[in-house]
Amino acid sequence: MIKTLVVAISCAIASVSVFTGIAHAQIRYQANISPEAKKLWTTDSNRLKCSLLFSVPDYGIVNFMTYSGKTLRSNMTVHPKLGIADDSVMRFIATKPEWQSVSNEKLLGKIKLFPGFNPYVGPTLSWKILSELSHGNQILMPYTDKKLAAGQNIIPTLSPLGFKKAYRDYLSCQEQLIRVNFNDIRMMPLVFKLREHNLTEKSLNLLNEQLEYLKLDKNITKITIRAYAYDMSKGPDNVSLAKDRAEMLKKAYTDIGISEDLIEIVPFNALTLNTKAENPIVDESVKSRNALITVDRDNALINKDLEANTPDVGTDVM
Repeated sequence: MIKTLVVAISCAIASVSVFTGIAHAQIRYQANISPEAKKLWTTDSNRLKCSLLFSVPDYGIVNFMTYSGKTLRSNMTVHPKLGIADDSVMRFIATKPEWQSVSNEKLLGKIKLFPGFNPYVGPTLSWKILSELSHGNQILMPYTDKKLAAGQNIIPTLSPLGFKKAYRDYLSCQEQLIRVNFNDIRMMPLVFKLREHNLTEKSLNLLNEQLEYLKLDKNITKITIRAYAYDMSKGPDNVSLAKDRAEMLKKAYTDIGISEDLIEIVPFNALTLNTKAENPIVDESVKSRNALITVDRDNALINKDLEANTPDVGTDVM
């Protein structure tokens, strides 16, 4: 029944399978040459991620993603409506579209497919595919599936129609991505100027990056502030300065709209609370004037793809 459904929603023709020379029936999914085909490319973006999507008619969605962070990470995922039901190999082949003169096919890369998992493509192959599309080529993605298509070649196809405008928007979005993600800001050491409650220039830049991220992540459940001061000559002065440092940080978070209920200032440790003026603890090192910020969030609500590694799958074309 599944096979019947696949055949019913696609164009099945007999041909020679790509790069094999072995005759197979094809089940090809591709856009028609029409103005409507240009609408199949869309973008869905914010300052944490950029997404470029193509709706393969009757097949599913192909999603190119770039994520925020100190190093921008990209990948591509394929989301078939009927899923992957059999072990196979998906190849990515660039060729001229049917309305242009016939050209040679170029194998860009390949990946292994596993039942129950959406096909995943790493950054190198993803950008190869995007480059070919930007030059007006189409991308064929053939694979076989014994359970869904009796071993026939299933060929989802990415069309260059309407690609360039959506691609420009995708690239523009990447320029707006913030350069940190949650893993970069979840635990942040900061340093204050000596005997002051103002941060050093480097630490202020780090704090501003964290604040920029926190404005966008609505899943934050707690911010913990630990501020220290050992650089004053008397214990009570250390206590007062440590409190000022903690309050300065707390204000930075409330100023961007974070509720006070989510902010905890951890009580100062025994050294900071020392009040024996005759035996003062004076330390002018960086350690004496630091703070540590830790951020927690609701793991059930987050999109873990935003911080996941992007293994470079698909570079092997042999």
